[in-house]
Amino acid sequence: MMISFAILVGIILEGVVYLIVDNDPLSEMSLDWYQLLSIVLTGAVCSLFSVILLCRESVSKKEYLIRVIIHCVLLYGLVVLIGKIFTWYTKLEGFLLVTIIYFLVYVFVWVSTIFLQKQDENKINKALGDIRDEE
Repeated sequence: MMISFAILVGIILEGVVYLIVDNDPLSEMSLDWYQLLSIVLTGAVCSLFSVILLCRESVSKKEYLIRVIIHCVLLYGLVVLIGKIFTWYTKLEGFLLVTIIYFLVYVFVWVSTIFLQKQDENKINKALGDIRDEE
């Protein structure tokens, strides 16, 4: 869901950029049903690749970093392919904007995931501390 939401926000930002740069009215911007479906499909497929590549418990930091780089490049290729199929872009400017949005979404998802994991870790540690105090 986080990936799909971030992609949707990215597309909205793309519309705002076109409004500012090209003076295109946002009222002419539309999302067809198949484009919305492509956002959900992209989020699902990206999540699948994330589980396959990044959910390994016993790997070194170096191997994990290599997996993250492969993950980033693989997902970028996937986004470019899905973007082409579902006409997220038609010109070079659109492709470049999709590329920028992809990397912003990628960073957003990583930062959000790390933040949520830290919150969960703190809750677990607090609960364990409370259990120790009761003993």
